[in-house]
Amino acid sequence: MQKKKFWILVGTRPEVIKQVPLYRELKKRHGEDSVKLIGTGQHRELLDQALAHFGEQLDLNLDVMRPGQTLADSASAVLQGMNTLFQTERPDWLIVQGDTTSAAMASWAGFLNGVRIAHNEAGLRSYDLAHPFPEEANRKWISTIADLHFAPTERARNALLREGIEENRVAIVGNTGIDALLWTLSLRRPESIDSLLSSLKHDGLSPVLLTAHRRENRAAMDQWFLALKNFLRINPDLALIYPIHPNHLAKAAAEEHLSSLPQVRLLPALNYGETCHLLAECHMVVTDSGGIQEEAATLGIPTVICRNTTERQEAVEAGIAILAGTEPDTILSSMAWARRHPRPARASPIRPIFGDGIAAIRISDHFDRAIVNQ
Repeated sequence: MQKKKFWILVGTRPEVIKQVPLYRELKKRHGEDSVKLIGTGQHRELLDQALAHFGEQLDLNLDVMRPGQTLADSASAVLQGMNTLFQTERPDWLIVQGDTTSAAMASWAGFLNGVRIAHNEAGLRSYDLAHPFPEEANRKWISTIADLHFAPTERARNALLREGIEENRVAIVGNTGIDALLWTLSLRRPESIDSLLSSLKHDGLSPVLLTAHRRENRAAMDQWFLALKNFLRINPDLALIYPIHPNHLAKAAAEEHLSSLPQVRLLPALNYGETCHLLAECHMVVTDSGGIQEEAATLGIPTVICRNTTERQEAVEAGIAILAGTEPDTILSSMAWARRHPRPARASPIRPIFGDGIAAIRISDHFDRAIVNQ
């Protein structure tokens, strides 16, 4: 088999989580010299933390991010940094994931330099450019220039086909984030989570996980957190666990509305392993995170999505998630639904709504076939 060079791009923690399984699988098949993990540094501290969980390191690091950058600044820095890299070394494939500014600008730089682009987790659509912003625009941009589109679900594949992308360039592979989740849950539960769960059990409390960080939700967070406060007052046996994202507006809203309640635990940001093992023990989840929606659905955990749209409608259709918006009344009624929803036993089989744990193998198989047929 002819050797090819693969560059796998990561800029944020979710990208690390969803790209490392593929990085490992491609290295296994093609050798370490043929596969490089390229970092932009979009979320440098969280990126490094996620890499440490998997025991991996970047092969190249643009480190282009600076404090106070605007989205335009970040986009320009990634585009210029990747363009400079392509002037000195040119891989056969650049593999980007999802919908970040790093992924969009790296794809554009690759396109301008004649590098083939593969899009991991292609085809997600909300059909609303403002929700999520700028991610909906980013992923559509990538779809227009990618050579291969690895869709996690049938819905994602159909979205790409409706946009005119040739069927032979789209493959349903599942979500590599589920590969990472199942691998992580096979590891021993961190002592920090053991201690937290033991403390809650001692107090007779069942854990509920909250994550909140989306840019477009900032204006609504006061109302959102006020609804959470009211729900907890009428459900005193639930403990709300909120690992605070490095988003100062979310932190301020949480401290104002939630910190006074005895069953609220405001924690520093958890690492990925801690998050997965905590999630697996929760009664329900309240979130605006895409990755958490996928992970919770896989584990069968009722999920309240505090957004006006979701590009992961499969979980809603499966009856394991509800789209609540950001109005207090709908959040309260949605949380009541989740409270009534039966939570599966810890040892229950996973629900393969978004993936079954072997997406990286399927993607690598697809590359192998593409190389043989060239």
